[in-house]
Amino acid sequence: MQPDLEASNKGLGRKGEITTDNGWAAGVAMGYDFGAPRVEAEVTYRKNNADSGTLNSPVTATDKMKGDLASLALMLNVLYDFENSSRFTPYLGAGVGAAWIYANKLRAVSGGPTVDDDAVTFAYQGIAGVKVAVTNALSLFVDYRYFATLDGKSNGNKMEYASHNIMAGLTYNFGTAPAPTPAPAPAPAPAPAPELARSYIVFFDWDSVVITPEANAVIQDAANAASSLGVARIEVTGHADRSGPPLYNQRLSVRRAEAVKGVLMGLGVAESNIVTIGKGESAPLVPTPDGVREPQNRRVEIVLQ
Repeated sequence: MQPDLEASNKGLGRKGEITTDNGWAAGVAMGYDFGAPRVEAEVTYRKNNADSGTLNSPVTATDKMKGDLASLALMLNVLYDFENSSRFTPYLGAGVGAAWIYANKLRAVSGGPTVDDDAVTFAYQGIAGVKVAVTNALSLFVDYRYFATLDGKSNGNKMEYASHNIMAGLTYNFGTAPAPTPAPAPAPAPAPAPELARSYIVFFDWDSVVITPEANAVIQDAANAASSLGVARIEVTGHADRSGPPLYNQRLSVRRAEAVKGVLMGLGVAESNIVTIGKGESAPLVPTPDGVREPQNRRVEIVLQ
């Protein structure tokens, strides 16, 4: 974090800009997650040692400085998460609020008066970062923030503060259910007698449309039953669990249904006899909270009609 402080005092004839070393910042925030958008209240403290600048008129050349600059800000931030099926969630945001900025024993090394002053003024910031999921509720985050204030006036001085920040930390979502222990992949449904077989289920790995050997055996049984029964219509319906965005899961369920259709056609079933449907995460076999990876919901149902 390396802020600039611009200060001027008409009565003393001082005007200048102070740059600092890379200092430190710490803060805490609490808010509400609406899904993709979230709102938070944030309190952050920033502090830096003065490095160089111009402070005293008529001296205009850059001089080495002593003292430090700090700010204490109360901000209201609005952020938007770009959710996806991976552990990494980029986000953008902006915030507004108030900041107490102050200069502590600022003076030029070459001499001149010492500035001790503070002011409260309007503050704003822009935010861009990424979260990395550790558990369902806990995430690491790293973001860049540009933090700045408008002019603040105190004791005749006019002070303006701006800084570039790299922030890192942890976030915890108290409303997220703990991840359940994954259930073992169910065994393929045994094929009933051809004259009774009317429905079959095949299962998929997470975020996959690959037909496993077990699933291929079930599809083979379905194709044999369709031939024995002489059915004219086979309904193939794809499903997904709730671990990704709804639109992505809808498309994934259609792709799974199309994958099963392709195997059926390879086994001699006419394409005109097959109807594919994608239901996404709307018809789970096992109801779960949003975000849970449930193996029994990653499936395609084959119904002989």
